[in-house]
Amino acid sequence: MSDKFIYQNARVKSMESSLLTAQSAGRLLECASAQSAFKTLSDMGFGAGASAVEGDFDALFACEEERAADFLREFNVDGALDAFLAQYDFLNLKALFKASLTGKNVPLAPRGLYDTEQIKSWIEQENAADAPKRFAEAIIELKKLARDCSPRDVDCVCDKAAFRFVFEHCKKSGKETLSYFVKKADFMNIGAFLRCKRIGLPRAFFVEGIIEGGELCFLPEIYEASVDVLKERCKRTAYEEIVTKAIDGGNIAAFEKEVDDELLKMWKIQKDDLFSVAPIVAYYLAKITQIRVVKLAVAGIKNGVEPEKIKERMRELYA
Repeated sequence: MSDKFIYQNARVKSMESSLLTAQSAGRLLECASAQSAFKTLSDMGFGAGASAVEGDFDALFACEEERAADFLREFNVDGALDAFLAQYDFLNLKALFKASLTGKNVPLAPRGLYDTEQIKSWIEQENAADAPKRFAEAIIELKKLARDCSPRDVDCVCDKAAFRFVFEHCKKSGKETLSYFVKKADFMNIGAFLRCKRIGLPRAFFVEGIIEGGELCFLPEIYEASVDVLKERCKRTAYEEIVTKAIDGGNIAAFEKEVDDELLKMWKIQKDDLFSVAPIVAYYLAKITQIRVVKLAVAGIKNGVEPEKIKERMRELYA
């Protein structure tokens, strides 16, 4: 047992009171207009410090997303959070490579472990000479596809490389992190399985995008069978309840909500373990969930969606 996280976790405990609660989310949903919603968010301190004119929700969202990434970097003791931070880098690798193909600027994620200029330089180098192994592998593979590379190709190559990187760095933060990313990989593969099946895509299309490292290695072999076979194979596993709901309800959006709630729950039940990264990760994921909830609420308010309909898709909050 290590005490290297004690100081950081004590700080996290003092920060938890700033998280969005069900009550404050309810206040937001009661807003009758986007103008009212913007004022309510400002009063809550959401996006505080953002240089945004009134009504510029994107600036508020970007500010909060930057803060979440800043939090991870600040609390990254001995590289224990590298696996989480690298996800931003692979998102930026996707964006920058797509930009190199199209010549168009694309939105970038917050900084992870590396500056975006550094990632851009790896793309420009011969064989990504200075890039870490998993980044170099992804860049080389994408360059081999050259101009035939589709946006989906970029996503598939980068997602697979990201999880290879993640699984190599999980040991820095303990078995909880490994369990989290194994389950995340499985849920991503299940979601892809259900979406591909729904629109009748061939097995090869689904297999091309599979993330390695999960537990559900049987998905390719049952792809051409009924979805009820997936339900049967997931019985008595950690995925049974969510998979059953997704198949019986036929609602992918509801499935994605259930997945996010389950992944946050994994850390919430450990958030009082001050000797591990659990309180730090739980707080970070709570911040990400908070941003998603606010985005959903704002989109609903702008489009005149009934509050009860918005609530059906809202992720479970931490506080």
